[in-house]
Amino acid sequence: HLWTENSGRRLWMTHPSWPSNHWQIYSADYDTHAAYYGVKHAAEPVHVQMNLPDFRLAVVNTTREALRGLKLGVRVVGLDGALLRREDLSLDAPSNQTTSLKTLALADLFEKAPVLLVDLRLVDAQGSVISRSVYWQARAAEALNALNGLKPQTLRLSGVVREEGGESVASLRLENPGAAPVLEAKLTLVDAAGQRILPAYYSDNYVCLLPGEVRSIEIRFPSARRGARVAVRGWNVTPDLIDIDSAPLFAPLNAPSSK
Repeated sequence: HLWTENSGRRLWMTHPSWPSNHWQIYSADYDTHAAYYGVKHAAEPVHVQMNLPDFRLAVVNTTREALRGLKLGVRVVGLDGALLRREDLSLDAPSNQTTSLKTLALADLFEKAPVLLVDLRLVDAQGSVISRSVYWQARAAEALNALNGLKPQTLRLSGVVREEGGESVASLRLENPGAAPVLEAKLTLVDAAGQRILPAYYSDNYVCLLPGEVRSIEIRFPSARRGARVAVRGWNVTPDLIDIDSAPLFAPLNAPSSK
């Protein structure tokens, strides 16, 4: 409803001290919920999205500059990782406007897979990805039970740690080498005793990874917190833990290492 019924939205609550799966975007102990990253992503200046009622694609440009020569890549995959449809669209996105595109036809694909993952990637004229959205969509709510059958996947994690401005910065490379998609991969920074390091600031978290996909994530945390490790878990992620203070280059997750 941007530029029509209203010009902004306000959350009902932001930092309650009790756990919840919805509404708040951060908690009283400085940790961040999945909703925080969803709100951050949805509020990006240039955003690609799919309307859930009718599956119409759209690009929202809230900047003052018109964007020309954009490419939108659409991939629809099943829970087994099989590519069911791929489309590439060209578009321009005028400033301060929502550019509506085609309606994505999913009805025939639901005959092949109970749940579909729709991956949208918006690329600028220079070939850089400027927005990405992933939806897991089912024809009926009960079909989402198929998510319980997703095969556990082992992720690979590598990266470097540097000191910057009096704090430590971990630049991570998270990879899904498996054949099935990964949902809600969550990185958590912990100390030598396994307790969360707070505050810790993640550039992204609770990420979805299609087969073979790589994502870059940055974590900033106090330099005085030595013995830091990164724990990884997710909806269908094999949990693991790796030291990040022992060497400047991380070993892959689940590879032999000192823990």
